[in-house]
Amino acid sequence: MDQLENCKQDLTELETFLEQSKRPYVRSVLELSIENLKKKITSLSPKVEDKKEEKKTTIFYKQISNYSYAQDSTTMTIYVRLPGIGKIPRDNIKVEYTTSSVLLIITGYNDKNHKLFLSNLAKPILTSSTFKVRNNRVELILKKDGTDHWDSLKAKKSTITPPKVEKEKDEDPMGGLMNMMKKMYEEGDDQTKRMIAESWQKSREEQMKK
Repeated sequence: MDQLENCKQDLTELETFLEQSKRPYVRSVLELSIENLKKKITSLSPKVEDKKEEKKTTIFYKQISNYSYAQDSTTMTIYVRLPGIGKIPRDNIKVEYTTSSVLLIITGYNDKNHKLFLSNLAKPILTSSTFKVRNNRVELILKKDGTDHWDSLKAKKSTITPPKVEKEKDEDPMGGLMNMMKKMYEEGDDQTKRMIAESWQKSREEQMKK
């Protein structure tokens, strides 16, 4: 973990302790440390250079939801019916494969852009999978990584519920505050150390009077 991330986590914990603290002197020490940490975080944060905003063109796609599929021992073929698709340029049709997904992008079909994205396939496929364009449909030919029969096109969602992690019942928030105060004393500047030392001394004197 780098120094900047450490400072951010320390700041979060100090702010938590400040909310819990009721003693004025302790609060003043925490507020001073928070202020110093914020300055340190600002100095450690990378400076963002002003850049002219570039206009970005947003491309909208119509999602393809109707398709069918069939398989044999080596391939799973997805049939996407699109009347007249064979008339558009082949460069307008792009297909990308990963081992667990397939992406079909079609631009300029009936003056619109279309997309079919299938992730979490039931079983792994080869990235060398291919496709064919017919007169009225696109065939996505998924090459199986093996010869297993697919029970479905996409993997079924897991029904396993992850176990809940219970918090410790006997956590002492003030113990964490004392640890943080010790760390602040060790790492703080002279002013912070002096304020913490005075706070501890007053606390001891009050305990002795009881």
